[in-house]
Parts: sequence; structure tokens; C-alpha cells
Amino acid sequence: MKSIFIVSGGKESGKTSFLIDIISLLQKSGFVAGGFVALHDIESDCYQIKDLRTNEASPLMQRVASFEKRPLHFKFFPEGIEMGNNCIRELLIHPPDIAIVDEIGGYELRGELWSNSFTQLVESSIPLVFSVKDRLLHKVVSKWDIEPTYVFSSANFSEPDKAFERIKRSLRE
Repeated sequence: MKSIFIVSGGKESGKTSFLIDIISLLQKSGFVAGGFVALHDIESDCYQIKDLRTNEASPLMQRVASFEKRPLHFKFFPEGIEMGNNCIRELLIHPPDIAIVDEIGGYELRGELWSNSFTQLVESSIPLVFSVKDRLLHKVVSKWDIEPTYVFSSANFSEPDKAFERIKRSLRE
């Protein structure tokens, strides 16, 4: 069975920073990680998507209304959505040692953004790490029928070395 690791935490809890630390440790150990992370510029409240293979970034979304207006509180940029889907398609064509998707959430649960691409990735044999807000964890696991190898919570975020070791062991099995 393929390994699927989930990074779960609240909004602004450090999910992406934890993922970046794990990615760095994987790469330093010779593993090839592909996929993307979503970087949040707090000042502009804009998210950029960054391709892990090319280091290219593209605007993904910007907050345009208060949280209470969700799901209409963000403006999405087509080029960012396209980049996310292209990153996942590239993973399926040229599989890395491990795929990274930051993050899966309400939009994907409603069949939007990279929901279809993520479905293909989950159904593939490629080991996967993805992030999700803790309030959506069970819905995401249920929708895609995922049996996680391990779920990292915010209690783990201060110890990326331990998370890396767990992932590394799984990749070498």
C-alpha cells in the first residue's frame, strides 16, 4: 500500500512551514519531491502557488471579502489554478519519490480547483504528503477514501526531523 501522509492544522498554524522543512530534509537526503506549496503573503493577504520542481510561482488567490462571506471571500487567478493542476499532471507523468500538495480544502471538497487532479494522484502509486485544515480532515479522508499512513498535527510542527524520519522510513520500505 502506498504511503499517504497528511499535515493537518488550523488556519495559520504552520502547515506550509512544516511542509517546507520536510521537503528540504527530503531533498538534502537525495529524495525527489514534486508538487507545490501555497505561500501566504500576510500583508497583501494573497497566496502564491510555488512549483517545487521549477521554483516558479504564480498568484493563486487573494482575499477580497471577510471570512464570513466564504466561499466568495477569495478572488482566484486562473494562472495559479492552471499551475496547480499542471504540477499534479506532471507528477503523474514523471513520478517523483514523493508528491506534495499544499493544500486540499473546501474548494476541492466541492469539486473545484485541483479536485480532479488530486483524485488521480490519490489513485496513483505515488507516495503523497498533503496538507488540510484540521476542521476538514475527516471530510477529505472520507471523500477520497484515504487510509493515512500518518497524520501530522500542529503538535508535530516543531519537530520536522522526526516527521522526515517517519516519511523516509516509509519511502524505503
